Amino acid sequence: MEAAPPSEASDDPAVDAPATAPPLVAVVVAHDPGEWFEEALASLRDQTYPNLSVLVVDAASDEDLTGRIAAVLPDAHIHRLDRNPGFGPAANVVRDLVEGAAFYALLHDDVALEPDSLRSLVEEAFRSNAGIIGPKLVDWHDPRRLLQVGVGADKTGALAALNERGELDQEQHDAIRDVFAIPGGCTVVRADLFDALEGFDPEIGGLGDDLDLCWRAHALGARVLIAPVTRVRHREALAERGTVDDRRRQLARHRLRTSLIAYGWWHRARVLPQALLVTVLEALYSLVTGHPGQARDVLGAWPWNLRRLGQVRARRKVLRERRTVSDREVRELQVPGSARFSAFLRSQIHRARADGGPSMASSSRDLAGAVRDSSRQLTVAFGVVLVLLVLVSSRDLIVDGVPAIGEFARFPSAGDLLGTWWSGWRRAGLGSPGPQPTGDGVFGVLGLVFLGATGLLRTVLIIGSVPVGALGAWRLAKPLGSRRASVTSLAVYLAIPVPYNALASGSWSGLLVYALSPWLLLALGRASGAAPFGPANADPDEPAASLVRRSPLQAVFGLALALAFVACVVPFVLVVAVVVAGALTVGSILCFRIVGLARMLTAAAGAVGLALALHVPWSLDLATGPAPWQSLAGVSSSAQAPLDLGAILRFETGPWGAPPLGWAFLLAGALPIIIGRSWRLEWAVRAWMVALAGWGALWAAQQGHVPVALPPPEVLLAPVAAALAFAAALGLSAFEIDLRAYRFGWRQGFAVLAALGVVLGAAPLASGLIDGRWRTPDADFGSGLDDLLSERSDGAFRVLWLGDPDHLPVRSYRYDERLAVGTSDDGPPTVRERFTVPEEGATPLLRQALTAAEDRRTSHLGRLLAPMGVRYLVVQTQLAPTADDVRAADGLVPILDVLAQQLDLERVPVADGLTVYRNASWAPARSVLPAREGDRTSWEQADADDLTSAQPALVDEVGAVGAEGRVPGTGDLLVASTADDGWHLRVDGVALGRTETYGWANQFDATRAGEGELRYDTPLSHHLLAVGQAVLWALALLAWRRSRRVRRDRPIAEVS
Repeated sequence: MEAAPPSEASDDPAVDAPATAPPLVAVVVAHDPGEWFEEALASLRDQTYPNLSVLVVDAASDEDLTGRIAAVLPDAHIHRLDRNPGFGPAANVVRDLVEGAAFYALLHDDVALEPDSLRSLVEEAFRSNAGIIGPKLVDWHDPRRLLQVGVGADKTGALAALNERGELDQEQHDAIRDVFAIPGGCTVVRADLFDALEGFDPEIGGLGDDLDLCWRAHALGARVLIAPVTRVRHREALAERGTVDDRRRQLARHRLRTSLIAYGWWHRARVLPQALLVTVLEALYSLVTGHPGQARDVLGAWPWNLRRLGQVRARRKVLRERRTVSDREVRELQVPGSARFSAFLRSQIHRARADGGPSMASSSRDLAGAVRDSSRQLTVAFGVVLVLLVLVSSRDLIVDGVPAIGEFARFPSAGDLLGTWWSGWRRAGLGSPGPQPTGDGVFGVLGLVFLGATGLLRTVLIIGSVPVGALGAWRLAKPLGSRRASVTSLAVYLAIPVPYNALASGSWSGLLVYALSPWLLLALGRASGAAPFGPANADPDEPAASLVRRSPLQAVFGLALALAFVACVVPFVLVVAVVVAGALTVGSILCFRIVGLARMLTAAAGAVGLALALHVPWSLDLATGPAPWQSLAGVSSSAQAPLDLGAILRFETGPWGAPPLGWAFLLAGALPIIIGRSWRLEWAVRAWMVALAGWGALWAAQQGHVPVALPPPEVLLAPVAAALAFAAALGLSAFEIDLRAYRFGWRQGFAVLAALGVVLGAAPLASGLIDGRWRTPDADFGSGLDDLLSERSDGAFRVLWLGDPDHLPVRSYRYDERLAVGTSDDGPPTVRERFTVPEEGATPLLRQALTAAEDRRTSHLGRLLAPMGVRYLVVQTQLAPTADDVRAADGLVPILDVLAQQLDLERVPVADGLTVYRNASWAPARSVLPAREGDRTSWEQADADDLTSAQPALVDEVGAVGAEGRVPGTGDLLVASTADDGWHLRVDGVALGRTETYGWANQFDATRAGEGELRYDTPLSHHLLAVGQAVLWALALLAWRRSRRVRRDRPIAEVS
């Protein structure tokens, strides 16, 4: 089909006046149209445009439309499809069937145009240089009512109406203007633009095709205009030919597909997490309000698109090659905020107006009725709302990412993590042979599970700790038989500020122990078999007692796997488990209830023992290292003033917590002690023993009564919070069961105060809704340090970090009572530098070099550090650029004075909170050294050597510890790692001899220049142990799954 030339358009001279009118083809896609079809075709017949051709695409209608079309438009061309692919793919056939057209008018089969509609649209397209233009759409039956006057869209592709649907048309929207999209129905598009866009997306067969076409047109630099002076009636008959679920499902899928295609990588990284958050919130709201189908539809858009990633990449590549406008410029055309949230608010307002504004009395009666009739739904809804509040308060961390502060180190690739775990050489400090931390392997495998998205894995492991802990608190109280008790446990656990202070201080260890603690109590309770966790000591007359018999192995394997996972980052969690089990034992003895005690202690010992076994050989290496307790508990911080007892009891270890209101949690936890009976009183006593143990240990450490270091306060307070939340749940259960046995008096008043305490204690967290990041610093030091530490063109190097151990981004070793030291290699530190490794090999020489400078035995510290490959010394005086840690900075003044006095250290300005020195005497960690006289048998001899002319060698990293590259010349080739026979160097295939230099480092006799390959030969025993460790993890997982069998003597009765 060819578009008609101007002279053939019409025999009417009045119509043919503009003889140069460009060819226009009207494309009508029809599928089983109703009685309105003839009226729609007649509107095309009556068009005044002088050069118009009509193509009707019959999208597999049940009845042949040829007769109906010929009766109204005998000159129309008809093309019938074998199936109905949807409007967009059906309209795409115009590209194959039509040649020579200048414009296409893409029309639904249920629109009626005014006689001059197409003429006006084409004229305005020429006048305004529009690529796509559309009319004002009005109601089919009442043209005075507006439907759509163009549409906007937010960053996620959600459409935003530019007018109130159904409002009276008084020409208030008749200004010609740019819009983000032209709603489907009647769209005029330049033919060359349509071809450049390759038409509609063939996978978008229904709703969303208009957004996709216009979004991509913006990317190509085309204008999208609405011409409201042109009016088209739209019947919107799609509602009669599809269900609400179909439309909702298609919109969600196609909106996400369009975002995946239209955005470049940077905006995808920024916008897609936000889109996922909106999807999850919408799904949760749908579930709460009783619409599981809607939740399924919006969530299902993600797997639907993931299955089509190949198509998405192909279309994205085509768009990228033709794009002329950046995503930033396109974003300026979109509406700010969330269009879906705005639409939701408008719908609620309109609904309230339509209902006439219900009275307060009727609303109260409705709520009371809902409480009586839907107790389960309301308690579930309340729990979901609490979790949603926490998620909303974490929105900035979820959307913008968690800054790399404290323990929140970046994650390398999954391959790098697994390669490190497989290697037998540890890069910590100056390196040493030995087993790698298990965390390298575990997080490497998780990185593969996350399809290589280790950044997403990092966010999930940090932010996800809070909801995992909240879920554990809910499950911990579930055996009590009262859903209200579960909600109470959840509410108290979320309200206690332990996780939020951990977030603000960069304490990943505190978050992980927070996530584990309620599950730890639950596992030990189930292992005991004591009511309500089992039949022991159960009163058959009490409906809340669980008579579920569980396999003892389930508690052992499940708890062991959880402990082993958390111990990858926090080895001290094994001590926490032992202390919690011990405190529960003391509580049982105080209650004279020792039934089940042996089972619980056996399960605890078995779980801890198996967790240790899962970390072999790493756990054995820590236990036999030079400082086993330091490896277990870390290096204690001195940046903060000691916490007093009141602050400890109120959980005020950071910026969160309010002095008067923090006591409220103790009221809630004390209720079962006051009114509880039977197992409710017994478990309340046990829970309080756990709380007292945690509080007592932290207070003793803060007062200097503990001779060893302890981990961050949040690690010790997390099980306290879980115990207190469980005690509060027991209090509510006692309120429902036991309070009726007492005459009315002070106990009832105390119960009211305890309930009020939960609300008051949570009140300070409301500010988190405004903050959006729990007062976590807005940024880290990455922007100032990344470029500096990533420059490797001059050779491999190390960075020596000094500061408070809670601030440093690397594992640290104690230097003095205020200062810790650590190292990182080549580039910004990652989580590999956080895992615990004993201070072995030549690593202590770093501290000895600093001591020599501090004792004024040298003014050339740089020379002592040069053979160690230390290029930069970074003194971190605060947690983040926006933090204000005056106490930590004061403690670092002595070492800063020492560094300032060194003659070969140059100050490099970077950022507030960082003092960076460049080592002017530095030699690359792999380099050919200048000629030196005599042997070097001591590290102190480096003070007399000038190594600045050392030539970098083997500059390319290979695998976990190997390297390759050019060896520039002959001489002594330094490899700045602890001397070990496992190191081998070949140059042009020839093996070089290895000796020691400076009493600790590897030195190779480079007898020739050429291409070299450096490797460390990991012992076979290490590989066998690594394989054995992986097999043991797999067996433990399998055993845990097979042990999850329960025998129920009778069902649990729940109190609603």
